[in-house]
Order: sequence, then C-alpha cells, then structure tokens
Amino acid sequence: MSDKSIKIGILGSLTGPLAIFGTGNLAGATIAFEEANAAGGINGRQIEWVSLDDESSPPKGIAAFKRLVDQEKVFAIFGPGASAVGQALIPSFKASKTPVFISVFSTPAVTEPPIRTVFRTGPMNDRQQGIAIADYVIEHLKAKKISLIRQTDEYGKRGGEAVVARLKELNVALANEEVFNLTDTDFTAQLTRTIKAEPDVLIIYGYPNPSAIITRQAKQLGLKAKIMGANSAGSRKYPEIVGEAAAGTQNIVTLQVLPEGNDPAAVKFRAAFEKRFPDLARQGRPDLGDVLAYGGGLAFVDALKRAGDKPTQERFIKALEGLKDFQTGLTLPTTFSAERREGNVAARIVEVQSDLSRKLLPAVVQDKSA
Repeated sequence: MSDKSIKIGILGSLTGPLAIFGTGNLAGATIAFEEANAAGGINGRQIEWVSLDDESSPPKGIAAFKRLVDQEKVFAIFGPGASAVGQALIPSFKASKTPVFISVFSTPAVTEPPIRTVFRTGPMNDRQQGIAIADYVIEHLKAKKISLIRQTDEYGKRGGEAVVARLKELNVALANEEVFNLTDTDFTAQLTRTIKAEPDVLIIYGYPNPSAIITRQAKQLGLKAKIMGANSAGSRKYPEIVGEAAAGTQNIVTLQVLPEGNDPAAVKFRAAFEKRFPDLARQGRPDLGDVLAYGGGLAFVDALKRAGDKPTQERFIKALEGLKDFQTGLTLPTTFSAERREGNVAARIVEVQSDLSRKLLPAVVQDKSA
C-alpha cells in the first residue's frame, strides 16, 4: 500500500472445470473496484489488483495464495472462487494475517470453525444450504419420499451430508442416495435406481452442467419427481441446457433479484457488465457468480472505506466485523460481527416456468440456527 494506491489480490479459477466461478469472481470484483476508483477511490487511494489463476487446482491455489501474500504483498485477497480450492487453503489462511474475502464458493470448512481473517458473503455455506433445502422440500413441497444425487467433491459432499443430517433430524429417511463425478456425462445407472425408489422430490447437489444433464436424462428416463437443486446450479443458462424438461424445476438461489430480470438494479448491473465484458456477455452472462462477486465487491469496498484514511489489515477486519444489513439491491443483505464470518444466511427459491423463463418465488429459506 502507498499514499496513492492499495493493492488487492484476486484469486480464482480462470481456467479448468471451475472457471465459471473463478471468472465470475474476477468479473464482479473488477466492476466493483473500477466503480470505486471512478468515484474517487478509497479515501483518496486507487484500488490496484493482481489477478492469479489457480487453474481449478488446489495445489496451484496454494501456490498462488503464497505468491499474493509473500511476493505481491497485497493488502487483502478477494477469492478464491471454488470450494475445493478454498478447502485446501485453510492451513494457509490460518498461517496468514492477510484478510480474505469470499463471495462465490460455499464450503463451510473455511468458516466452521471461524478463521479470524476469513469472511464470506453471497452464498449460504453448504451446511446451511443443505438444511434449508431439506426444510423447504418438507415444509413447502410436502415431500414424503426424497432422493439425493450429489457430486463426490467438497461441494457435493458438504451439501449432501447436510441434507441427510437434517432429514434425519426430521425423521425422514432418504429413498436413495447416489453420487457422481464432476466430469461425468452419463447418469443412467444412478437415475435408474432413483426412479425405482419412486421419490416425490429429487434433490441434486452439483454444479450447473452436471445438474442440467442429470435433469434432462431424468426426464427422458421417466422420472416423475419434483427436482430441487442447490445454489450453484441456479444459473440463467440452466433452462437452455436442459430444454423443455427444465419446466417446473426449482433451485435455491442466494440473490435478491435475477440477473436477467427487469428490476432496476439488475438492468443497471447487466448494462455495466455487458459493456465491460462483451465476450462473457455473449455467453449468456452475467450469471450467478458474476452477481455474487459484484455484491461481495461492494461490501468489500465499503469496509475498505470504513477502515479509515490510514488503513491497516487489522482495521479492515474490524470494519468488516462492523457491517450490518449491508444492501446491494442484487445480493441478499450482509451482516458480520466479531463472532460471525458468514455474511448471508438466507436464500430465495427460483422456479423454471413453462416458457423456460425463471421466476423468483415468495419463499425465503434460511438457517434458522444462525
């Protein structure tokens, strides 16, 4: 940091299978930081940032984090963007005094137990999501028989375990549980067993592409159950990938408004995104990760300003702890405290309509223990 600038590290998966999240982390942060600079910066200082690609690899994420802290000497780090990378970085987080701000990935491993330098807002963590999904399918969908299919990685493992544990607390046994790998494309075996179990609701806890393929194949094979998905599959591209089989499916989503919607906040952000990142816009973005990162970037910038004209990493941590009900109009409100490192503990439900448009439902789900 100098009298004229403050250097931030942006870490995320810009290439590899998790790039949808890492590129969103970078794009959203870039817009938030550029807007802050255009408005005069942070108490007179311009934000500078160094972006590193972890290539969807936990070991490379560890190396990139070390470079940002030791060589680039950044003030704080925004990211990473994927649960598997974040989970692997826990020892690095604990050993470093550099504040870390997470806005896209959702493993609870980085916040339960809390790490003093690590904050997250945007997504609910996967333990909270799993609880909220289980409660929703019981209370709102009135499900009697529930099946679960989940990824085998950190993301699917944490979310799936939370769903199972919450259903057990509610004295509801799973009809069946299946797993899949992120790169799988044929789910016939898992879905054949699921159809035989005759569930009312199938919960899919996975990333957008496999979740979409599972949904399409499930309908082709004759599954009659309602399909409920996790937050990361709440992509605006999901109906397009699935096709007509997407109609009626629901996802939990941690947004206040949909990025493709007509809400003024969504329209404004979409215009800014399309102007700044036309290549990504041609791919059907902004999407979930872009919006989460932008909302997180706004909270991050607000805390930087609150850290004063002589900011230190300790003052920045205190400023983050002081954020209460921070609103962006796009993401759900953020509240931190000296004890609380999860800024958001609520979510909405989005349903795909018969014309394949998406609609936010009135229901708000949350971790009632938070």
